Amino acid sequence: MTHPLSLAALVLASALPGALAAQSAVTPATEAAAALPPGDRSGARLAQNTCLQCHGTGVAPDLRLQQIDYQTLHHVTRQGLNAMPSFRETEISDAELREVWEFLRSIRAMPGTPLGPVPGAIGEGH
Repeated sequence: MTHPLSLAALVLASALPGALAAQSAVTPATEAAAALPPGDRSGARLAQNTCLQCHGTGVAPDLRLQQIDYQTLHHVTRQGLNAMPSFRETEISDAELREVWEFLRSIRAMPGTPLGPVPGAIGEGH
């Protein structure tokens, strides 16, 4: 028979790496932004390969359905919110962030509009 403390220690040990990873500032989204070649840091590409990987796939609220002003986008991007990590200006500049916001405005859909895949997202051959 397994001792209850041994079982609890096993459960904690198996959950700990995931919990620590969730608290890390380095996420697939931040890595994707940092990994883009310098010539491919347009607002559209940053949004497609970073923001919309969560905010266009059902993981987080779909930004295509949000009417968000630049100040809010800037604040949430810099500070993070809930599970969303913060992004420093060294990861995405204010000018790049403004381009992301303009791109998001250009692809905004009305609530109730059926949405297909995120345009140009990773995995679409781009």
